[in-house]
Amino acid sequence: MTDAVTVAAWTRGLARALLAAPLAAVLAGCALPANPHISGPLSATAGVTSGMAMVLRFGDQAVTATLTDTPPSRQFAAMLPLTLQLTDAWGQAKAGRLPRALTAQGGTPVHDPTPGEVYFWPSSGVIAVYYDDLGQVVPDPGLVRLGVVKAGLDRLAAAGKQVTVRIEPAAATGS
Repeated sequence: MTDAVTVAAWTRGLARALLAAPLAAVLAGCALPANPHISGPLSATAGVTSGMAMVLRFGDQAVTATLTDTPPSRQFAAMLPLTLQLTDAWGQAKAGRLPRALTAQGGTPVHDPTPGEVYFWPSSGVIAVYYDDLGQVVPDPGLVRLGVVKAGLDRLAAAGKQVTVRIEPAAATGS
């Protein structure tokens, strides 16, 4: 089996798995508890990457990112701190299921993800940090952009097929 056929088959299998997530998982994420580390809006302008800073830690490595100021990003921020198992399923992103889905309301659908950005797939409750562009298009309903990586993307890309990541507000970590 060629590498291209293997990657294509694996990508199709992953897409089926992500799309098979029940709608109830998406609806269950609508009510989130308050987080003492987050107060008020993330920034003055919706969609701008001047929101809350966060750190993704794995092993002795750290990746810094900033959340956008959108309702889905605020819901994600309210979950922090959070430990997730991320898998490198496509050779272009580290992705893992959140404990609760986020709403896509207030987010703009993205079908062509950009490396260095953090996204949420509302159909499956999966968050993904893209580090490469393989030219693939994400099917409807698309991804919802949550933020952008500021530093350390190469470290996350090189972290292997599976990595446990602790995501925290930067202020809570002293970073």
